[in-house]
Amino acid sequence: MGKSTEATMHNPFFGKASEVHALTRGEEEACFKELKGKALKHCDDLVKDFVNCSKEHNITVMWTCRQKLKDMNNCLNEWTTREELDKLKLEKLAAKRAEQRQQSQQQQQQ
Repeated sequence: MGKSTEATMHNPFFGKASEVHALTRGEEEACFKELKGKALKHCDDLVKDFVNCSKEHNITVMWTCRQKLKDMNNCLNEWTTREELDKLKLEKLAAKRAEQRQQSQQQQQQ
């Protein structure tokens, strides 16, 4: 007569390697925040130099601290490239896949 519920609800991708292929939006944002934190930590001296300069020269900060701003931005841009973000995302994705495999193995053992 009609199709059974099992036949209509069949997912063609279910039986195949059901590994995770992407990070969630929250995980991607966490990667970006981690990348920014690493960059700020690495460029800490340059950031402090610019902040101190800007505190000393309130009105003339645009002219007086221009080189320090460029140095700080160059350092931050060097450590926040798309390649660095992609490396971090791939590390997180590999960890997520390993965790998923471990959970599936534990479920199979039970």
